[in-house]
Amino acid sequence: MNTLRRVPGKGLLLTRLIAVSTLGTMLTACAPTYDNVADQMLVATQTQADDGLLKLENLGNQIDGLKKSSSASDHKILTDDEAQASYASNIDFYSKLQSSMTALDARMTSNPDLSTQKITPSLKALEDNIDSVRQTHATQNTVSPDFAKLSRQQMDQQFKALTVYELTIKNGNKPQ
Repeated sequence: MNTLRRVPGKGLLLTRLIAVSTLGTMLTACAPTYDNVADQMLVATQTQADDGLLKLENLGNQIDGLKKSSSASDHKILTDDEAQASYASNIDFYSKLQSSMTALDARMTSNPDLSTQKITPSLKALEDNIDSVRQTHATQNTVSPDFAKLSRQQMDQQFKALTVYELTIKNGNKPQ
């Protein structure tokens, strides 16, 4: 340590080397790491959303077709389908989907790197979209097949952006 004090500039050079080394370590630590669990949760949540919205879309198409029938048996099926398509019958779907989104958000943003700041708005937009679909369903009691299809397509695009993020990390690249 005494030799560093006697030679001018060596202490400054050593301080700079330590600072650069520390900065390099910090930057490496900030690089996102692939999280297989988050990836699996993302796939599961998208599947959950798709399944629920496809069910509503298919029920809506079947209801639209059955409304044109005068058959008594079709009328009973229509009544059953309308009950299945009601908001009350789908509260569990929305609750589980919101719970999955909360867990997914927590998992994907738990890694303290700079890229999580970029996906937080994407996760929030997806959660807002799910809530908007839920509110529309609650207000109208049922949703049209076109609304369910459009909602599913919009959510799929939002999930796709998150999937691209995960795959970028998985391939060893830093997300933009």
